[in-house]
Amino acid sequence: MVNKLKDMIETPNIDMWFICRNEDNTVIHYFFNPANNQVGTGQPIVEEYTNEADWLERLKELGITPE
Repeated sequence: MVNKLKDMIETPNIDMWFICRNEDNTVIHYFFNPANNQVGTGQPIVEEYTNEADWLERLKELGITPE
């Protein structure tokens, strides 16, 4: 799911993976967030994933291989 939010802060109750980026993809943050932990970003575009495989596929599309 892609959300266009500004200053997003949430506390998901399930494990989630995120890709947060700006409009032109010059800034991309990606991370795993365990359930019940607060997450926040100042990036305007937030992509949320509930499974790692979809998250990894999207990162690959963006040219990113997580370590």
